[in-house]
Amino acid sequence: MPAMRLDASLLGLAAAALLGCGRPPAAIAPAPATGEPVDAGLADAPPPDAAVPDAPPPVAWVDPARCVSPCDAEPAKLVRVDRDGEPAAGGDHRVDASVVEPLRALIAAARADGHRLRINSAYRSYDDQARIFRTTKQAGRAARPGHSEHQLGTALDLDLRTRKAIDWLASHAADHGFALSYPPGKQRITGYRPEPWHVRFVGAELAAELRAGGATLEELLRASPARGAAGACGDCPSPISRADCGETTAAGTCDGTVLRWCYDGALAEVDCAASRQRCARAPGGELDCVE
Repeated sequence: MPAMRLDASLLGLAAAALLGCGRPPAAIAPAPATGEPVDAGLADAPPPDAAVPDAPPPVAWVDPARCVSPCDAEPAKLVRVDRDGEPAAGGDHRVDASVVEPLRALIAAARADGHRLRINSAYRSYDDQARIFRTTKQAGRAARPGHSEHQLGTALDLDLRTRKAIDWLASHAADHGFALSYPPGKQRITGYRPEPWHVRFVGAELAAELRAGGATLEELLRASPARGAAGACGDCPSPISRADCGETTAAGTCDGTVLRWCYDGALAEVDCAASRQRCARAPGGELDCVE
């Protein structure tokens, strides 16, 4: 993700999605993010012929172990926008058509409260993400292709220049149907380090539900896996989309400031130094990024 201009307390943060890989979702447990893969089963799924009235469509479930479906899919309708979120034929960014109006409303509301939010990054194709992953050297700084929410066309990185702007987005994103995918302190659950600038459009109803429960989308889908839909990562065009855990366990290891652990059968990495933290044992006993 592009570099960001933040205040001094935020210079330790880096602007990229994290590393991940995947297995077919049927072989992935919807239980704790740090656990080994087990058979998810069908306990939470309705009978095949059961009618589910007014059931919303499943939400794309993308993390270090789950992929976009298909892995190299492109949204059906992408719209070009400029950095201010306005539709423009020569705009630098593309977003799914469903995002255009909510994004304009979000940016306008921020401006009304004294914050200028601009787009740093939006839709990326599978090939775009593969190129970013191959050319990024820092551990955990770039997601493997197929595992990035940016491929959905509904995720954006916003230029947040002050701590107040970061706090404003955290408080008001849900007002316009957006959710923060990677908030601080959730790296063991999401598989990604904190990115307060990364938001995903999930719709007003789901965004309100997440805010009311104080949960990330990842936590909601783990609690109710039938609400999500993940792709089988085996269909990814490039082998770099897959990274087995090898000898790394769910407990993880610290390699200097880098935390590595087995995330539902996929190797995940977080460089704690990006958040001005260190890799060490948290109060609960597991290895994590701590102050």
